Amino acid sequence: MSRHALWLSVLIFACAPSAGNPTGDDQGELGESGDDSGSSSGDGGGEPYTPVDGNAFPWAGESTDMVCGDGEDNDDNGYTDCEDFSCSRNPSVFVCGADSVYESTPDLCANGMDDDGDGRADCADPDCYKNPFHAVCDKPRAETDCAGDGDGDGDGAVGCADADCRADEALCPPAAGSRRILFDQTLDETAGNGPNSDWVIDAWGRYPQPSNPTRADDWAGALSGLGYGLYEQGHRVESLVPWDGRLSFDDPGNPQDLRRYDILVLVEPSRKMAPEEKTAIINFVLAGGGLLAVANHRSADRDGNGWSAPEVFNDLFDVNSVKVDPFGFRFDEVDEEIEMALDNVLDEAHPVIDGPSGRVTKIGFYTGCTAKLTGTASFGLGLIALAQAAKLVVGVVEAGEGRVVFVTDSAIAGDGTDSHGNTLSVHDAWNDSSLDNDVLFLNAIAWLAG
Repeated sequence: MSRHALWLSVLIFACAPSAGNPTGDDQGELGESGDDSGSSSGDGGGEPYTPVDGNAFPWAGESTDMVCGDGEDNDDNGYTDCEDFSCSRNPSVFVCGADSVYESTPDLCANGMDDDGDGRADCADPDCYKNPFHAVCDKPRAETDCAGDGDGDGDGAVGCADADCRADEALCPPAAGSRRILFDQTLDETAGNGPNSDWVIDAWGRYPQPSNPTRADDWAGALSGLGYGLYEQGHRVESLVPWDGRLSFDDPGNPQDLRRYDILVLVEPSRKMAPEEKTAIINFVLAGGGLLAVANHRSADRDGNGWSAPEVFNDLFDVNSVKVDPFGFRFDEVDEEIEMALDNVLDEAHPVIDGPSGRVTKIGFYTGCTAKLTGTASFGLGLIALAQAAKLVVGVVEAGEGRVVFVTDSAIAGDGTDSHGNTLSVHDAWNDSSLDNDVLFLNAIAWLAG
């Protein structure tokens, strides 16, 4: 049986290019897409786009054009070349041709067909126009005149009014209350297939594009609703993309070192963390950072690598060089296979429940795990639970100088879209007006910000 038939999983990461430096800081070349049709918001002028030279799945043993076409099972997982999802679902691999799961290769993006059945052909598909690894289609454009009064990307925003420029805090000081929030993509957060497990805010890269969106669907990812909600509140959101991003803390050589951010968001990480990644996350929180940790049910091993989110998080807590049980909670490695509205709120006064974005009275639960407090944190509190109060779904802890919010079902954050152009309304928990899913996460970010 082919990998396509066995696994409904995907690790699709599309990443922004690093060449160029329009503001003189570390932000690199940004992009700008004015709509979802693949056309740039400018007039298509400027320098020709130079594709990224990198690997979208650097952790996978079979994930380059060379090894995906050599007739060998290079990672000994039983799947050869384009039978392996790390080849066929990889936006930086082009040798799979018609066997590519998504419409992401140069040939597929220029054949006049909707090759992946999402209703979007060629440059109308984000798999094409937001794929940084080739130059087919108009790519998102960058603001190049942050210090002047020009509109280099043609989006109508000038200078610091353009979110492209806000990463340069010296040139564009952040507004009061604005926080810098990093959404991780380096821990295999898109290991699943489709809108229920594509945990990115946008497909393009470090900075979601367009930089000045007018709706959540301007960005492409299952977390675009959350990302856009934070953008509307004046926060600065970024992604840590896998082809050149890495988790570190207090490393001045890393332009996305966690010391530069207020909050780190981990939604369903699906691979075992390296020792240095664990150290960075723990030290970030203990030094005053905020962590939003979102898991899922035990059997959600999206790509068959032997790791699901509860196991990844618990391994972080149990095996690290900083402190065992650093945050005072752990996820139960179980499958709670129920779908229901949860109104078992344990503490109605906590700011995550009654906060600046409103009051949480009821949230959805769409199959997940549970969690428990271990008692080692300076402060820990369960906020929402299943019928049994010991089976926590949402909780908070304070560890060292930092804070953590944990949630046991990733689907609560999903907006029913993905980074490939698909929409599945049954998975749109974010916009469900009968529930307070969106309020929960926006309040959680506000509390993590301190």
